[in-house]
Amino acid sequence: MRKIVFLLTFMMLASSLAGCAGDDDEPSPIGEWWSAETMAVDISEDGTLIDGDGNSGTWSTDGEILTMTINDPANFNFAVQGDWMWLKVVDDDDDCHAFSSESIPNDEYDDRVSELTPPSFC
Repeated sequence: MRKIVFLLTFMMLASSLAGCAGDDDEPSPIGEWWSAETMAVDISEDGTLIDGDGNSGTWSTDGEILTMTINDPANFNFAVQGDWMWLKVVDDDDDCHAFSSESIPNDEYDDRVSELTPPSFC
């Protein structure tokens, strides 16, 4: 009887942790990213991308750095927060740019972005 209770307890603990297995907290840039009503980039799981002008390229990440290559590689600080991705060129004083995972009408886009909290690199 004691073995059965131990086995049942062990199975309950193991099954509650099973959902955590393989869960990494690294953000993923995979998906379509929009700047208001304009599709900026479509990033595929296979390491390829298509920009808003239809140009193909590749992408990779290393921690919080996203490298996108179409003609020349460009490195960005990036963060994915829910349905939003923030990009900022590495070692540049340019502004951060917020991209949505869906098309948003131009007149609503700025209002929605202003409600967001940008990541610390912005």
